[in-house]
Amino acid sequence: MKKFKKAMALSLAAAMGLSLVACGKDDDKKDDKTEAATEAATEAATEAATEGETEAATEAATEAATEATADGDAAALVAAITDTSTKINVYSWNTELGDRLKYFKDKYPEYADLVVYQNLGLGGTSDDYKTAIQSAIDAGGDNYPSIIACDNDVALYFLQDKDNIVPVSEIGITDAMYSEAFDYTVEYATVDGQLMGLTWQAAPGCFVYRNDIADDVLGAHDEATVQEAVKDWDAFLATADKMKEKNYKMLSGPDDVKYVYLDQRTSPWVADDKLNIDSAVTDYLEMAKKLYDGDYTNKTAMWNDDWNANFSGNVFGYFGCTWFVYWCIPNDSKFYGNCSMVQGPKSYHWGGTYLGVTKDCPNKPLAALVLYTLCCDKDAMAKLSEETLDFVNNKAAMKSLIDAGKGASEVLGGQNPLSIWYEAAQGISLKNATEYDSTINGFLDTASQAYNSGEVKSVDDAVANIKSDVQNAYSFITVE
Repeated sequence: MKKFKKAMALSLAAAMGLSLVACGKDDDKKDDKTEAATEAATEAATEAATEGETEAATEAATEAATEATADGDAAALVAAITDTSTKINVYSWNTELGDRLKYFKDKYPEYADLVVYQNLGLGGTSDDYKTAIQSAIDAGGDNYPSIIACDNDVALYFLQDKDNIVPVSEIGITDAMYSEAFDYTVEYATVDGQLMGLTWQAAPGCFVYRNDIADDVLGAHDEATVQEAVKDWDAFLATADKMKEKNYKMLSGPDDVKYVYLDQRTSPWVADDKLNIDSAVTDYLEMAKKLYDGDYTNKTAMWNDDWNANFSGNVFGYFGCTWFVYWCIPNDSKFYGNCSMVQGPKSYHWGGTYLGVTKDCPNKPLAALVLYTLCCDKDAMAKLSEETLDFVNNKAAMKSLIDAGKGASEVLGGQNPLSIWYEAAQGISLKNATEYDSTINGFLDTASQAYNSGEVKSVDDAVANIKSDVQNAYSFITVE
């Protein structure tokens, strides 16, 4: 124990010296716990270094240093709240974010009554939600939205609006505070070099498969066997042939691969007001057609009744993600308790909710503390993950659960998916996201369905349909 404490203190001294400067804190803003930790670390540093103990304890020491820094971050944000009477409204489309606010209110009960949740009861990606938010902003007054929940599919619609949303740096959230976030979530919410929103969720994708079918066709259902069988698209199609030979379908529908392909784009749908057709788009159209024509699926469309029914049908697997596993697999289906998951051919994401703070928020320090607690506070986020099954957007929080052996899933028959998701989340890149993605992805769905069914005869024809739809929807976008 003595060795651990001394090595921890050495790393703590170094980390504190760097992190507090990076966060722009003056000495008078450190809380007592942080200051005491710094002094203790400095005192122990020389002794630990001379005994050569630091290397063995580096990982634990870094963790301790991070926690001490986080204590100082939270204390500084609390100290910045001088207005303890002005309420803020948190707007969203359903009950989820309201439930997550419990973790803020439990930690800071003195501010609980100042944070008011407004559930609009609308589709998070709908035009009705966008209109309702804008109307509430325009109306001002007591119901003015201070924090806005933004679904991943339309988040940039809100976060790019600098007339209404402020960079998080303007409310006191630093890069260092959010440093444990997975990189792709930072990429996605960064607009013109400024981070405009935070998220408490990460939603890395995966491939979920039925164990009994894997045993029948592949001879085993362990992760290594199945990942090898779906490690890339060539292997995936070869496995689909094996499934077909035994009267199973590889997937429910051809569009099940869409999100995997879309995250492989190397260029955005729209750049400089010009439509761009990335090679990943045409690759997806070709793959969906192969799955359709090859009779490797039941030719359903995502979310329709037949697609849902196939959880108890003859389907081997679904491409899913964190929330998909827990909230989309019916507990009376053949998948529930009889399935496992692997990464699949590529890293990708599916979903998430970002939080933006409005320009005229009447209590920005309070809003900052809400965002920090839900999206940066390791302990609060680890508790949130353990209790709600959200895979949270904090590497340290998720690593703490993984190291503690937590996360075994009843849905997955006892498999613990956290390590797979953790690795997958680090392989995602969203540098090419735009505010138009949700709408144009819908056009892609329509074009793919027409190509699969034979209504259009080629990929070029399908692309022409996408271009036509974009031109009709956005007259200012150049289409060539």
